[in-house]
Amino acid sequence: MPVFLTAEGSERVSHLLTILSEFCVNYGLKLIGAIAVLIIGCWLVRIIMKLINKSRWVKKIDKDIRGFVTSTLKVILYALVLVTVIAIMGVPMASIIAVIASCGVAIGLALQGSLSNLAGGLMLIIFKPFHVGDYISANGYEGMVEEIGIFCTTLRTIDNRRVVLPNAGLSNTTMVNSTHYDTRRVDHIFKTEPDEDSEKVVAVLTEMAEAEKNRLPNMPVEVRFDSFGEGCAKYQVRVWCLTTEYWDLYYALLKDGKLALAQNGIKTPLPKVEVHEAKGE
Repeated sequence: MPVFLTAEGSERVSHLLTILSEFCVNYGLKLIGAIAVLIIGCWLVRIIMKLINKSRWVKKIDKDIRGFVTSTLKVILYALVLVTVIAIMGVPMASIIAVIASCGVAIGLALQGSLSNLAGGLMLIIFKPFHVGDYISANGYEGMVEEIGIFCTTLRTIDNRRVVLPNAGLSNTTMVNSTHYDTRRVDHIFKTEPDEDSEKVVAVLTEMAEAEKNRLPNMPVEVRFDSFGEGCAKYQVRVWCLTTEYWDLYYALLKDGKLALAQNGIKTPLPKVEVHEAKGE
């Protein structure tokens, strides 16, 4: 059964249509313009950032702060696009500033973690505990530093994984920079049977270590009897090398040391398991 509007209902519908038509006339073009500026602005920001990253002046910037600078520029450009969109909509800038000021405390509390990461990034840039390209370990992760960003630092692990560490935690934790110095020392413990001749073991390991091609010839090789323990005698071997050749020397010492001991008849201990038989009453 058809339902007809009363006079009062028709008046309300007419009033609503009038409001909608006035809104479309007054704000429709502004809304379309704001959306267009937003889309075009975001596209331009991406283009500008690509050009900046490829420009010569960016490549001249210290690689440690390059990521920090580009991240900051990106945030500023997007902020300008947003302010422009708001201005096109006809919102007075004084009102925007007043709203931002009144919400400053709330925004600060909501972004407390991000602000602490920003402060941490500034501390890393100022004090430079590591550089892009260094190999560090911190917070249970280790890898080569790829980028020091405005909020986080990116590492690449040996097995080619990407690790993102917040700057706040990274600037307030203990970290190890394995590539800060040009040289490193490789330390190895070799085990033999307790009754082996200590002087012979030291001589064999010394000759083996001095023959390694990756060691630094101007640095002495150290071979010392270390201790007894776990049913064996332990010998400490220390050899210096370039930091870039650390792992090559590490595994070479491990292989050549085992081979040298075996060729000279020096026995190395095998894992032992003691079994006790329980006698019944």
